[in-house]
Amino acid sequence: MDSVTLTLHRSRARIQLECPRELAAQTPLARLQRFPALVQWLDRLDRQTHGDPRVQISRIQIQSIDEFAPGQIGFVKFAAHATVQNTRIPGIVFLRGPSVAMLVVLRTQADQPRTTSAHDRDFVLLTEQPRVAAPDFAAAELPAGMLDASSEFAGAAAREIREETGLVVAPAELIDLNPHHAGLFPSIGACDERIRFYACEKRVSEEQLDALRGRLGGLRDHGELITLRLVRLCDLWKHTRDMKAVAALYLWDRWVQSQQL
Repeated sequence: MDSVTLTLHRSRARIQLECPRELAAQTPLARLQRFPALVQWLDRLDRQTHGDPRVQISRIQIQSIDEFAPGQIGFVKFAAHATVQNTRIPGIVFLRGPSVAMLVVLRTQADQPRTTSAHDRDFVLLTEQPRVAAPDFAAAELPAGMLDASSEFAGAAAREIREETGLVVAPAELIDLNPHHAGLFPSIGACDERIRFYACEKRVSEEQLDALRGRLGGLRDHGELITLRLVRLCDLWKHTRDMKAVAALYLWDRWVQSQQL
């Protein structure tokens, strides 16, 4: 077992980071410590524990590391020895970092007043792609993607829209649906992922709508086998099991209502 002692900046808490040697041989601890998702997780932990001696994490044991490419860490799973007021609490964590999701609303009529989703018959763009975890090989989802170390949320959202759908959206065109916090945790019991939600409205013609239906998208060399699908905004909740879509729908309605005040 390879190990290193980490000292948190604010709380000065010391944590033993341990990694089996067979994993450390592929992903050295020095590189693992630079993994952005781990850096951010430790920073949030430091903020939580600073000045609060009830919360302690003394050891992190790495269980698995997945790399997207040589030298590029994608996912890390670890077990943390964590206690609150000397009571052991569950500490299994699947670490992957933040992501973005986009509600792309396609408007076919100029000067149409906005309304909440239940009454909005314009279209939303979904992606259909194979998802082994479900397993569902035509899972209908909002365009979404992980945030890499060089990205910020709005820029990553605009990039994912372009890569997955072919639509060009400037970051300034995006509507931030999370103005009061930095995103939502879809599986807070075991995963660090927090999703920042954006929306955008694009004016399109009927011909452009027809061209988008069934169009192929995604980065084929990254294994993204995406087909585009259009559904009416008022019917979105019927056509997807994607939690991101349901959350975005609620946030969109709250934003629309705020604009009408």
